[in-house]
Amino acid sequence: MKNKLLISALVIINFFFFANQTFPWGDKGHKLISKKSVLFLPASMKAYSKWADYLEEHAPDPDNRKKDDKTEAPKHFIDIDFYKEFLAGKMIENEDSLITEYGEKEVVKQGLLPWATEETYKNLVQAFKDHNKAKALKYAADLGHYVADGHQPMHTVLNYNGQLTNQKGVHARYEINMVDDHLKELEDSFDPQPVTLVKNPQQFIFNYIYDANTVCCVLMEADSIAYKETNSRRSNAYYDLMWFRTKYITEIQFNNAAKDFAALLYTAWMNGGKPSFNKMK
Repeated sequence: MKNKLLISALVIINFFFFANQTFPWGDKGHKLISKKSVLFLPASMKAYSKWADYLEEHAPDPDNRKKDDKTEAPKHFIDIDFYKEFLAGKMIENEDSLITEYGEKEVVKQGLLPWATEETYKNLVQAFKDHNKAKALKYAADLGHYVADGHQPMHTVLNYNGQLTNQKGVHARYEINMVDDHLKELEDSFDPQPVTLVKNPQQFIFNYIYDANTVCCVLMEADSIAYKETNSRRSNAYYDLMWFRTKYITEIQFNNAAKDFAALLYTAWMNGGKPSFNKMK
């Protein structure tokens, strides 16, 4: 990334904006996705399933860093429908090219999730090459978090909290309140199949972000219908109807997040020289 010092300064200036804009899947949701991801690893990497406990425990680490690291918040989202190129079906995926077109301040403001994910993936590749277990674990945990954020539809849209459609608060209602109440169903929904090598990590990352963006309208419609039918956004009846109308999309996004994290983890390991589990120091 060019001009990192300038970007850092811009992030600090906009810290309070970002603090209000970004949300996690919720600690429990992130932990579930990371824990389940190892089930998708192919046989050649199964020894690394022993990292499951660490990945689960440290899945929320990037969220926890926000209070001390003012550059962290924009790494968790991209309001991709802000960009006219995306709306026209030809998104500028190169970060430097996007900065040239819109300026650093605007790009940071709209979120850096895909490039933060790619940078973390590259750091993980290097950690595998170096046989550095501590760094590999850290970057793997961070990667799992960013991949999961990229599968949360509201991390990919301008209307991330319903603030543009009189649905303020929908972000937390959906991904924390509702999800936490249905973790058992979500856990039972995983159907792991061995992943394969990712040929183009950057394109892979953008593709699942595009996919998440397309289903956000389902969540927003569900919130509107649940409110209309129950005249509440806090009642058990509201949450029951919200779950009924978003269950399948949510299960798909959780499964895809775990699978895509595993695919990037496996690809990083392969491109890092396929170090044996016992040689990681």
